[in-house]
Amino acid sequence: LSEEEMARTFNCGIGAVLIVQKELAGKVLSDIRRHEEAWLIGKVMHHQAGSAHVEVKNLLQALQANRLQSFHSKQIKLKSCKTRVGVLISGTGTNMEALIASAKKPNSSAEIVVVISNKADAEGLKKAERDGIPTKVINHKDYSNRIEFDSAMDQVLREFSVELICLAGFMRILSGPFVSKWEGKILNIHPSLLPSFKGSNAHKLVLEAGVRVTGCTVHFVAEEVDAGA
Repeated sequence: LSEEEMARTFNCGIGAVLIVQKELAGKVLSDIRRHEEAWLIGKVMHHQAGSAHVEVKNLLQALQANRLQSFHSKQIKLKSCKTRVGVLISGTGTNMEALIASAKKPNSSAEIVVVISNKADAEGLKKAERDGIPTKVINHKDYSNRIEFDSAMDQVLREFSVELICLAGFMRILSGPFVSKWEGKILNIHPSLLPSFKGSNAHKLVLEAGVRVTGCTVHFVAEEVDAGA
């Protein structure tokens, strides 16, 4: 819409107009502002033949400035409301890289705050560090059972105030207590269209079955392997 069409069609946030004597404008404005927002937006002048009855100045500039301010305000709000994500890996971190790239986009609602690996030599750790993301190594071999290992991970996730967990090539089966504690907050990527071809050999099973259509599934983790929704 043109500037003129905007002025004719929309009230531009003006709820009411009060016309007062010029000498009293300042006092009236001050009195009204005690109770609500008010502005001095114009003046009444003698009408000259052939000229417009109403002349609106600087409307386009004001609309553009307000649009920019609104955009920045939304960006700040979006940044402050981002979900804090923890990523668990065991290897090269290829899926993790995709998550990091997505989280960097201005309109992303996620922020990756920590990457945890159960292997100290996982290549994905270096990739995360290059992107300035804190990393932690929790070696599963240092714990006598899965519950103790998961408890150590849980502690780190809590330290970083993680709200959502993404499994990105994490080659460990999570214990029941851990899954229950984080129910509805753990996402996993499986290389088949679940519920078909569960397990670690999904690609092999797909090829053996000779299916014509395959893909991947992002699902919430349940205690049973590859059974989440």
